[in-house]
Amino acid sequence: MNIYEQVKQINEADYAINRLIFKHYEPYLASSITTQQAVLLDIVYSANKITVGEIAIEMNISSSAVSQLIAKMEKNQFIHRAINPDNRREVFITLGIKGEEYFEKQEYVERSVADRLFSKLTVAERNELERITKKLKQIAAEEFI
Repeated sequence: MNIYEQVKQINEADYAINRLIFKHYEPYLASSITTQQAVLLDIVYSANKITVGEIAIEMNISSSAVSQLIAKMEKNQFIHRAINPDNRREVFITLGIKGEEYFEKQEYVERSVADRLFSKLTVAERNELERITKKLKQIAAEEFI
């Protein structure tokens, strides 16, 4: 088998696993947010506190597009805006109540997947999978960033 066939099989297996997990947990994770809103939530969650401009850079979209996304999400309590007390022209974006709930549900699913799927691997297999995944992540960062 050549590298392209092997990579295709790896990708297909990974996709199938993720599809099965999503199908099983979809009722629990069902949310009214779009993919773009989920990406924004992930960025805010990772940063803890971030500005509109920083989000725009991360998402590679305009600040006005980010502001429109944030307005909808703030209305639905996924996002919270707060004025920077040190610079009143700057607004910090943090998770709102529903944003925090979104990540609590995600944490539950991740723990459940670990219990039901990854616990079936030996410690050595999990360590090897982690090592290879981190190596691929590092290579991807070097190649594509």
